[in-house]
Order: sequence, then C-alpha cells, then structure tokens
Amino acid sequence: MPKKEKNDDNNKTTDRIIKIILVIIIILLLLQNCSLIKRKGNNGTDKVNIIDIKCNNDNNCERKNVTVDCLKDTQNSKCLVPNFVGKNKKDVYNWLISLSNNIKLEIKLTENPNYTDGTVLLQSVSGISVKDLIAGGKKLVVTIVNNGSLVDCQNDSQNPQCVLPSFIDGKRSDVETWLDGIANNVKIKYVYVNSVKAAGTIVNQSVISGTSIKSLLDKNETVIIYISVGNQSGSSNNNNNNNKKDDNNKKDDNKEEEEKPTPEPTPVPELDDDFYVSDNKIVKWHNHTNLNIFKDSAKISKVNGKIAPESRGTYKFRVNNGTKYNLKYKISFLEENNHNMNMKFKLKKGNTYLVDHYVSYDQLNINNMVLSSNDYNTYYLEWKWVGDNDTNDTAIGNAANSADIEYSLKIDVEAESI
Repeated sequence: MPKKEKNDDNNKTTDRIIKIILVIIIILLLLQNCSLIKRKGNNGTDKVNIIDIKCNNDNNCERKNVTVDCLKDTQNSKCLVPNFVGKNKKDVYNWLISLSNNIKLEIKLTENPNYTDGTVLLQSVSGISVKDLIAGGKKLVVTIVNNGSLVDCQNDSQNPQCVLPSFIDGKRSDVETWLDGIANNVKIKYVYVNSVKAAGTIVNQSVISGTSIKSLLDKNETVIIYISVGNQSGSSNNNNNNNKKDDNNKKDDNKEEEEKPTPEPTPVPELDDDFYVSDNKIVKWHNHTNLNIFKDSAKISKVNGKIAPESRGTYKFRVNNGTKYNLKYKISFLEENNHNMNMKFKLKKGNTYLVDHYVSYDQLNINNMVLSSNDYNTYYLEWKWVGDNDTNDTAIGNAANSADIEYSLKIDVEAESI
C-alpha cells in the first residue's frame, strides 16, 4: 500500500474518534442540563442522581407545583389548621403534604381499644392560621391510637419495616400504604416531572433505600418522591392540531354560544362529609347510628351499662365542622319511652351549662348555634333516672323479669352554611 493512502486511512480513523468523543460530550452536557438532581452527601460533597427525564426543546424539565404557600395565600381554606379528631393520621399527613410550608408536627401514641389504630384522639391546636402557627413557633401535637399494629420507628428502629424501601417503578399508593404502617411522622414530598416512563410511575427518590427511618426522624429529613407525568414534550404539536380543528369549527362554536341560555345563579354549596358528629365510641355518626348513651351507667343494683332507678351518667359528643364554611346548626332530642321511665337531663357545651338543672328531653333542644370553619363544639349530656315513683319503678322492674324493657333517646343534628 502506498504511504499516502495509509496516512489517509489514519486521518479518517482519527476523525471518527473525535466525532464519537464530541457526541459523548454533547450527550453528557444535555444530561447535566436536563436530568440531574443534586443532593448533599454526608461529607458535604454533591452527589448526583440521574433521573430518566426527557426535557422539552427549551431544555426545561417541568415541575408541577401542587402545594399551597400559606405565608402568601393566607385566604386559602387549606391554610387553617383543620380539626382532625376522629379522622386518621393519613388525613394529617395528606394535609401537610398539600402545603409548601414547614409545620412542626409531633405524634404522640396512646392505646384505646374503642378505636382503630391511626385514629386521631387529640390535637393541640385547630382553627388557627398556618401563618400564625409558624409565626408563634408552635407545633401541632397530634395524639393517635396505636394498639399494636403501627410500628414506632423511634423506639423500635430495628424493625424491618423501619427501613426506607425503594419505591422506584412503583406508584404513589405504594408509598402511602407503607406510611400507613408507620406510627411516626415520616416526611414525604411528591414532585411531578416529565419522563418517558408512564404517568404515575415513581422515577426516583431523594433518599436511597435501606436508610434507617430513625435517622430520618432524628434529622427531620424529607424524602422527595419523583413521579412521572408522562412525556409531555409533544404537547405543542397537539395544540397545533387542536387549533386547526378550532378554526374549522369556529362557525359552529359561535352558533352554539349564541344559543346558550342565560346561566342560572350559582347554587348554595352543599356541606361535605367533613361536617359530622362523633363521640368516644363512634368515630362518625350516620343516619340511624346506635349510640351508647348509657354505657357508663353507674353501678347501681349490678346494672353497669344499663339504666335503673337513680342510675346516672354522662354522654360526651362533639359537633365537628371540617368544611370551609361557617355553619349554623341545631340539636334536637326525641324520646321513646313506653314505660314512663322518669329520665331527666342536663346539657353542657364545653364548660358552660346550657341547661343546668334536670329537665325532660323536650326541653333540651337548642337552635342557631354557630360553628366556624375547621372548629368543633363539645357537648356533655348528663342523664339520670329520677327514682321518685316507687310504684311505677317497681312495675317496670317486674316487667323486666319476663321481657326486655327498652328506652331510647335520639339525637338529631342539622346544619346549614351561613
């Protein structure tokens, strides 16, 4: 082979190598601009995790901001601390996730066989603004039920469930199912990104799997879960196609607009399920719910849990307004008393008696009670079987030897927005 031809072959080989190197550099630069998430390592250096994100033509990766900033959007209904009593700890976490603000939350645990695990029994504050909560340096203390099914990762850190799993390629529901078994406040934040993976698929997480949950709690660290919204880079083409259809149908659209009737007035908003009544035994009342009003009957003549002459007790219930509306409500009472039991009642709202002496059921009704959004009223119904009619009481006792003698008191709560 002539020397000149050999040099030409060497030059061509060198050119190809240079081109390949340039292509690799361009790819790496694109990845650095579009598909990198940086987080601080323990030694202060930047560690880089590559996410499979396909960016649009402007080299910007879309992030969906689905949270509310309560320091700026103070009028948003989410920016009032809700009343979570009777709800589940998941409701507390979902509310926290919906806010971009950092609220200090402390979870306390208690045993109570009358409630399912995770039920919120107490909370330190409600009805105040998130802005005031943060400004005052206060924290939200929530007491939840744990009879054994929830893992306390502060005190049982060696439990296999107290290690962060890998959620990559899973769904958001996988994260929340795992959270349901943890008693502590594991801070999770969801970020939505463009990705070639199917919408709803988790593409990465900011904390590696295998990390101890106790270490996350001690550092107050937030785990960021990145969820795909699908590849939306072709949206501009779709918009162009839609624009063409709009141009073709413009005449028809205008005709429809002319024929549209005058819109009707906006209806009064209906109350949602966040208005409810609860007590220590039942999380939420429903229509025809059986209430254990006389459950704590004093032990008279060995009738604990039943009523008898001179037996007495107190029934506590709470009217909860978790809606974004201020409400006006009324409470009415109805008795079924076929044997003329001499049942009398007092009624107290909080620490104030509304009826401070024993009266019959039909003197208990109250109207026009006002309840602010995200607030509640607690009532104490004190009852007593006044045993001042020996003849009638003896007759009831004799009848009870052969058949069940029943007495019922119905409580009805009705509300409307104001």
